[in-house]
Amino acid sequence: MRDNHIRILCSVINVDVVYEAPDGALTAFFDNSKQSPLMQSQALRQIMREGTAAQSSIFLRHNTYDCYFAGLHAGDGYIYMGPMAHQRLTSAQRRRMYRAYGIDSEDLPVLPVFTLPQIRNMALLANTVLENASLENEELLQLNRIITKEEKQIQQEQTAFTMREEEVDDDEAYRHSYHEEQLVLQAVREGRAEDAIRISEDMDRDSGRLARTDIRHRRYVAIISITLCSRAAIEGGVSPASVYRISGYYINKCDETEDPAHMLLYRNRAIEELAGRVREGLNAPRGSSYVERCRDYIRKHYRDKIYLEDIAQALDLSPSYLSRLYRRETGGCIQDAINEERVYRASNLLRYSDMSLTQIAHYVGFPSQSYMGKIFKKWKNMTPMAYRETFKRQGAEV
Repeated sequence: MRDNHIRILCSVINVDVVYEAPDGALTAFFDNSKQSPLMQSQALRQIMREGTAAQSSIFLRHNTYDCYFAGLHAGDGYIYMGPMAHQRLTSAQRRRMYRAYGIDSEDLPVLPVFTLPQIRNMALLANTVLENASLENEELLQLNRIITKEEKQIQQEQTAFTMREEEVDDDEAYRHSYHEEQLVLQAVREGRAEDAIRISEDMDRDSGRLARTDIRHRRYVAIISITLCSRAAIEGGVSPASVYRISGYYINKCDETEDPAHMLLYRNRAIEELAGRVREGLNAPRGSSYVERCRDYIRKHYRDKIYLEDIAQALDLSPSYLSRLYRRETGGCIQDAINEERVYRASNLLRYSDMSLTQIAHYVGFPSQSYMGKIFKKWKNMTPMAYRETFKRQGAEV
């Protein structure tokens, strides 16, 4: 067993790695072995030992809590890796999982979350480093029955699907044209929200069936439309951070509702906002790419402490040059841009949330409520409390 290779691997993949010798002796290649189910649970090690011994290559176990463990041969012993969570687990879920392995503890670490390709690649990397063996991506998943369908079965199902599509009436089989789809995306790129929504609604009548039930079909249509329009908005000049916030919100709303009318509403609102952001950018004075990237950095990090040096480093410029460039092209300073972004975020929370002023100040990155009040009044000509009361009284945006 090559201890140095295992330690390097453990530090790179950030996953617990345990070696079990033929005599059952355990070696942990990480700091806190008291929090590791692989070290604490004999039942889990037995599952991993039997599964790994039964395979000539990597053993990949997927438990009921959507966590993965990997087992590899290491001479006469075994290497175990995990847990590798595939979704974020609450403290209650982690507690239930650990108790299922016979571990009764309240001091349970938060597990890092990995995608399935990441989990697959970590297992393949360990296999290559420790065993100098190679395995294809899908071969690993097929071998461990993570993916149970083989290529032949997929092709058979695809052929059957095509035949069903060809047997329906021509009107039902009709798909909107690629040209129509491009008209929507071009409208978003140019900031023409009304045109984009109108063409999208015309296309709804002709969209091919995407699911067996109408609800799922409508949901898929809405989510696909939001996703495509998001890409068009980015191509139209909107920062990816802003686009992903908008699209993420409306995609989640479409996923949560069972009402087709609300799915249509969320889809149209997403298109309206995305195209609206493009239009705002087209009408606004354009600075250099450095100025736009600076603003994008502020939008991403407004909740954190933002230093000129950090922005300059991200843009690969000197702080003094960035400061001069920003002032020359915008007439303002970077600190004003940071405060403006935070005031904008605070104003939304004042209008649409019940958070206290102290909570809002902390959330948007102001050091205190009093400092937020000072900056807010400078930009909005009223205090945060007066702004909230005015909005409530008028029932409209200020």
